[in-house]
Amino acid sequence: MHRMELVPIGLVHSSIRSRNDMPVQGVDAEVEVYPDYAGALSGIEENSHLLLVCWLHEADRGVLKAVARKVSHDLPEKGVFALRSPARPNPLSVSVVRLRSVREGRFLLLANVDLIDGTPVLDLKPYQAGWDCVFSATGHDRTEKIRKMGPGEYREGLIREAVNYHGELCPGVAVAVRMAEAAMRIVESDLRNPRVSVTLGTDPCIADAFIGITGARPGNRRLRCSGGDCYVVAGPEREVIFRLRTVPEDTGEILACSESSLFDCELRSPSPAER
Repeated sequence: MHRMELVPIGLVHSSIRSRNDMPVQGVDAEVEVYPDYAGALSGIEENSHLLLVCWLHEADRGVLKAVARKVSHDLPEKGVFALRSPARPNPLSVSVVRLRSVREGRFLLLANVDLIDGTPVLDLKPYQAGWDCVFSATGHDRTEKIRKMGPGEYREGLIREAVNYHGELCPGVAVAVRMAEAAMRIVESDLRNPRVSVTLGTDPCIADAFIGITGARPGNRRLRCSGGDCYVVAGPEREVIFRLRTVPEDTGEILACSESSLFDCELRSPSPAER
């Protein structure tokens, strides 16, 4: 075997100092790039997102199987190559982060950083939407995992999926997140399940958010259009029809108010031909 030598090019400065305190969605943090490598940052501000490669210096390198404990200790054990666990034979972290600003030519303010203070940075690469994003990618069914999440944690995940596709948290996206929360509760299925289909109304922001959250698209026959203000999420055993009532202009108000003030819900069982 060949010995490999990795040289840190910078350091993470974060308010989080323990892995146990790290939120699943990460936090805002700053990456300090050492002066010797500052020249390599030329042009980086042209990118909205970056691939951040780091060395998880406190990770256990002897672990081969683990549980997603950030969600629940009751989830099944899996091999670490099937998880995002920091414990692994070579504890490399590769994450997509939003670049907010560059300070003094070598300090990067980033969002969605799930790394503790003092983590060595090994590399930075521009994220390329048309190349790095595989929108049709599939993974394991997350239904059981979602059931064990706290409501706030699940909502943060929905917001991130929606904003990653749409680009911003606007009122339409916030309403879609509230509908998705209700749909998961009623349909009782991961909304990315291939057996879940979505019918969209006319609001383009709500449509974008639902596509980002569910992965539905015409090509996989999971996406339809109603042509009105009706939105439908259909699972294997039941479906829920949402009819908009009002869309406040403030996203905070939308995320805080009752569901009944935003939309009406109608539950029905699909016919055998529709399943």
